Amino acid sequence: MSKLAQINRAKNAFNSSLLVTLINTLVFSKLYYCSTVWSSTTACNVQKLQLVQNFAARIISGTYKFEHINPSLKNLRWLPVKKQLYLLDAVFAFKCMTGCAPTYLTSQFVKRQQISSRTTRNSQQLTIPLCKTTAGQRSFYFRIVKLWNSLDKDLKLCESHANFKKTLTTKLLSKFLN
Repeated sequence: MSKLAQINRAKNAFNSSLLVTLINTLVFSKLYYCSTVWSSTTACNVQKLQLVQNFAARIISGTYKFEHINPSLKNLRWLPVKKQLYLLDAVFAFKCMTGCAPTYLTSQFVKRQQISSRTTRNSQQLTIPLCKTTAGQRSFYFRIVKLWNSLDKDLKLCESHANFKKTLTTKLLSKFLN
């Protein structure tokens, strides 16, 4: 937040594209670092992160404190923090399912077809772990399994994680922009 305040003081010296680059480099790189680990945080903490993103959007767009921020976020084509965390988790899930992640992570996921020899429409989905508590349901393994099972089949069939990320980003942005 202090870096944003410093950028805000000097924002008139930069054009908007340079401001976006500065904010991406100095703020968002730290904001989304290890997001897979802490993206299961409470809604209150996600709201705090959203306020940081809103402040960054206000710096770039020049909107005032009490103006609505969604038009600025849409013009910048920035996903809200909750959707951005979803995107980063989905990309990580794709890497785990395609073997691009370390084996200690990829070996944790079990497809339903490995448990039962019957062919069903859900045989390609992952086995959901039993978690009765909300803390268990916020765990990395549970979240990734639920997320992977909820993705469209066309997304799961992407060739590379870059293509997957681009396709999912486009889909999330189209929902946000409408």
